[in-house]
Amino acid sequence: MSNYDDALPSTIKVGDGASMTFLRNEAYLARVHISVISQDEFYVPPHWHPTHDELFHVIQGRLEVLIGTEKRVYTPSDGEIRIPKGVIHSLRGFRGEECIFEERTEPMDDEKELFFRNFLADGGLPTNVFKAMQIMYYGDMRPVLPGHMLWLENLIVTVIGRYLAPLVGYKRKYESLKKL
Repeated sequence: MSNYDDALPSTIKVGDGASMTFLRNEAYLARVHISVISQDEFYVPPHWHPTHDELFHVIQGRLEVLIGTEKRVYTPSDGEIRIPKGVIHSLRGFRGEECIFEERTEPMDDEKELFFRNFLADGGLPTNVFKAMQIMYYGDMRPVLPGHMLWLENLIVTVIGRYLAPLVGYKRKYESLKKL
């Protein structure tokens, strides 16, 4: 019997024409599918993770990945893509092209799935800075600001996400993936 809350859907919407399926008990945590019918370009802005390495594998199509200062297009034949913790990275799909990629973290834990479920809880990216920073604070993600000063990016996420967001009434939708 699983400790996970079975009421949580295995697939969630990432945006128009894109979905994420959580792959529990598999080598990878999540599979992202970007449909060819999507009118929007799939784009994850530059960010970094303080505590986890992130690993991707393109299953189908092409995915442009910025790692540090190097931008490269990856395909299934490239194998696994490793992004060490603390390194700036971003992802971009190509408009009108289908792309499927899988993602996991090292160390592997529930934190990444919890982050995605909270970040995409409203069927798309959060539009409120308090909500976004709160989810980033608890989800091992930091935005890249002009000048990329790690201490400042951490400070902003901590002050807004940990202290101000709850003060003005923001609360994560999911605090755990486990059954209550």
